[in-house]
Amino acid sequence: MAPVPGEVTAHAPASEVVPDRPGGARRWQTFADAVALTLGLNVWLSLVLVPALHVGAVRGAAQVILVVAPLAALVVGIWRRSELVLLGAFPSALLVPISVAPEIASAHLYGPVRFGLVGAGVVAYLLSGSFFAAFHEPAEPVSTRPLASAAAARPPRWRRRERVYWLLTVLAVVCPVLGLYWVNFDPAITSFLAQMYPGRVAPMQTLLNVAVLALWLVLYLHVFLGALRPHRTGDRDLVTHLAMTRADTARGRPRLRFHLAVAAALGFMALLVYLRHL
Repeated sequence: MAPVPGEVTAHAPASEVVPDRPGGARRWQTFADAVALTLGLNVWLSLVLVPALHVGAVRGAAQVILVVAPLAALVVGIWRRSELVLLGAFPSALLVPISVAPEIASAHLYGPVRFGLVGAGVVAYLLSGSFFAAFHEPAEPVSTRPLASAAAARPPRWRRRERVYWLLTVLAVVCPVLGLYWVNFDPAITSFLAQMYPGRVAPMQTLLNVAVLALWLVLYLHVFLGALRPHRTGDRDLVTHLAMTRADTARGRPRLRFHLAVAAALGFMALLVYLRHL
C-alpha cells in the first residue's frame, strides 16, 4: 500500500515523504488580508471620509492628510500582520480627524439606521481582525488517531459553558453599541448637553463617545476576559503562551504602548474641549 503523503510509515524511507505544501497557508493569509482590507476600508469610508465630505471638513492639505492617515495604518497593519496596529493604531487614527473636526461625528449625520450599519461595520472589522490576527493555521499532522471521547455526547457542563460563551459574545457587542446609542440619540442626554454646552454639543458628544469606548475596553479586559480566565487553565500550550505574554507585558511590551495611545487620544480630546471653551 502506498504511503499517505505527509505521513511516515514503517516501510517508507525518508526520501519518499512528501513535504507539506505552504500553498494553503498562503491562500489563507491572502484571504485574511483581503477581508481585513475590505472591512477596514468600509469603516474608514463610513466613519471618516463620507461624513467629512458631507460637512466640508476636507478643505486643505492638512485636513486631507488627517483623513487619509488611517489608510496608512491599515496598510501597515495588513503588511506586518500586526494585531497591535490593526486593532489599536488604525482605530486610534480614525479618531484623529474626528477630534480636529468634531462635526464629522455630529448627530444629524447619523440616524438610528445608519448608526446601526456603521456600528455593525466596526464590530465586523474588530471581530475579523482579532480572529485573523490570532489564528494560525496548524501544520499538517504526521498521523492522526481518533479519541474515544470524540464519539461520546458532550457532557452538560460543556453545553452550559458554551451558552455562557455565546452570552458573553452577545453582550460584548450590545453593551458598547447601547452606550454609544445613548450618547448620540437619547433625547434626554442630547437636551442636557445642549443646555450645559450650547453650541458645543458635537465636541462633547465626541468626548463622551471616546469615554464610552475607553470604559468598555477596561470592562472587557477585566470583567469579560476575567470571567473566561478559569476556563483557559486546562490547556497546557495555551497556559504556556499566556505566561510568555505576561512576561512580555511585564517588560513593557505591548500593553504600555497601547495604554499610552489611549491616554494620548483622551488627552487630545480633553484639549479639544478646552480649546472650544476659550
